[in-house]
Amino acid sequence: MPSKSGVALFGARAVAGLIGLGVVVASVGAAALITWPTVEKGPSSIIVSPTPSEQQRVCPGPLLELAEDSSQAQATSSVGIAEAVFGAHSAAGESGATESGWIEPEESALTAPDNANTQSFGSPLLLSVPTLPGSVVAPLVTGSQSQIAGGESLGGLAVAGCAEAAGDSWLVGGSTDIGRTSLVLLSNPTTVLATVDLTVFGETGQVDAPGSTGILVQPGTQRVVSLAGLAPNLRSPVVHVEAMGGQVTATLQQSIVRGLEPGGADLIGASNGPAETQTIAGVIVSNEAGGDVPDEVGGLSDDATTVRVLVPGTVPAAVQIGVTGVTGQAAGASVEVDIQPGVPTEVPLTGLVPGTYSLKLTADEPIVAAARSSAAGSAGRDFAWFASSDALDDEFLVAVAAGPSPQLNLVNSGSAEASYTASPDKGASRTVTVPAGGSATMPLAPSQRYLVSGGTSTVAAVAYSGDGLLAAFPLSQAGPLAAPIRVYPR
Repeated sequence: MPSKSGVALFGARAVAGLIGLGVVVASVGAAALITWPTVEKGPSSIIVSPTPSEQQRVCPGPLLELAEDSSQAQATSSVGIAEAVFGAHSAAGESGATESGWIEPEESALTAPDNANTQSFGSPLLLSVPTLPGSVVAPLVTGSQSQIAGGESLGGLAVAGCAEAAGDSWLVGGSTDIGRTSLVLLSNPTTVLATVDLTVFGETGQVDAPGSTGILVQPGTQRVVSLAGLAPNLRSPVVHVEAMGGQVTATLQQSIVRGLEPGGADLIGASNGPAETQTIAGVIVSNEAGGDVPDEVGGLSDDATTVRVLVPGTVPAAVQIGVTGVTGQAAGASVEVDIQPGVPTEVPLTGLVPGTYSLKLTADEPIVAAARSSAAGSAGRDFAWFASSDALDDEFLVAVAAGPSPQLNLVNSGSAEASYTASPDKGASRTVTVPAGGSATMPLAPSQRYLVSGGTSTVAAVAYSGDGLLAAFPLSQAGPLAAPIRVYPR
């Protein structure tokens, strides 16, 4: 039996333990109520501002013909010389800029291994303008080229804008039907090898085209791919160009032979990428007759004024096409059509009197689009593709290559009236006022460069028209400079 002293000692220890436990509990509770100072240290990082790369534009070079030698059916050779006009603009006082802000880009030629005639007629042209360190806005750069062909199998006016390289492009236009030739020009201005995949869509959907993937375009070169070699007998193709590694400037050359006579030639730049709204500025309709009836082999005649539309996705789209004249008034009722996915569809624009029109396409699914028109005269027959394009910034440049009656076509997609002023590097300025949602044209001088200001959301293109001659090219916004990035070193 425990002694009284043991019991007392045990009781004392128990009481002490309870008191200690109470102190601990009270301390923990108090700690939960007290705001203690904290020390936090995030991962080590630094902000890196990439050195702005130089601005580059590629002019596609002279028109090409497929070799007549049947043993080398895919070989090409240039025909004639393309004349280019180009320039850049920056703030006065910067390196290389004149008092008016104009800069002369550096010129260099791209190698064209698929062209057997570059020594006689020249090569694709690369324009380069450096961007000063610390710049947040790139200098404006512009360029275009033109050529009038008059051969036995190649004739017409072909004008193209000098474009920026991209990793993703859509070429809406061309044909590989009988008497039509279409060539895909892939120019790589970068210092990195570009691997290019071409996805071709035709009347039955996406085309299984062996040889259309893994096309290697070496740095500083232009490759030429015959579209008929990938997908023959297509009346209404659309080509999706995807480049990995280096980026490429994609251009589509189309030419037509009608019987034994050339029926026109064109250089088609990339259209705006897939979007639910597409705008096409300045479609010139030069004749009322010809295009509204089917031709002898079915489908629409090459003389028709049409819009080619593709839904790249997997869901059909309801598309509404609104046509507006230069006065800003609707030119007839809008056209509504259902477009099946993956199938390029030609939509005729009937009943338009000669003039210049802007087109606005709205859809419930993303689409790509371009319009085609034609011209006839004593000089022969010609056609032109009018690509859709995106909105431009407040100021943009226009380089006007030589050609008949060039005009700047403006669509004011902003919410307020805009007064556009075109200031040439030499000569007097011109101004035109365009209401919100309206369009207008402004005559330009050939072989001239302009700085255009006054708009806030403008879609623009340059078009040419003459006796049996027609051509156009869109104006596109330059890609943004590289933004500063945060780097977390390990």
